[in-house]
Amino acid sequence: MQDNSQSYNNAPNSNASSNAPLDDTQLNKSTDENTSVTLIRTGYNRESFRSTFDTEFKELGVAEQDLSFFDPNLASVEDFFNIYNNLFFIIPKYGDINSHEFLIKESSDYIDYAANQDEIKALLDEIAELRATNLQLQVDMASILGAKQVIDKAIDDAREAEGSQG
Repeated sequence: MQDNSQSYNNAPNSNASSNAPLDDTQLNKSTDENTSVTLIRTGYNRESFRSTFDTEFKELGVAEQDLSFFDPNLASVEDFFNIYNNLFFIIPKYGDINSHEFLIKESSDYIDYAANQDEIKALLDEIAELRATNLQLQVDMASILGAKQVIDKAIDDAREAEGSQG
């Protein structure tokens, strides 16, 4: 590999190497359109470069993990969930086996999820029925209070009428 180091000397009018960069004070401000410019290109030996630097992409894609080393007999619940989280988006959503749908059905059967759902539905129905009964009782109370006010007014009117005749 070629040495790419350069010496920098910012002192004006110094005898610096011809490869050293120049600052503004060292530049010859020419107005001539035919001024020649010398460009210096640094090259590297391709084989040496490839053997020295790794140019492969390693972080852009998500490679599937090799689980062939995995022994289910030695796995813990934590191991299961670590693997599950790593494979989550690879697992198909639907399917009779090896899918999220399959896991839901198996787990639901295991914890008797359907029975719990039936009990929850029955309780929600009972709550809805009690709310309807409560609403009807409030309406009935409002009607009774309204009728009581009408009766009280009629009694007051009757007493006033008796008082004015008496």
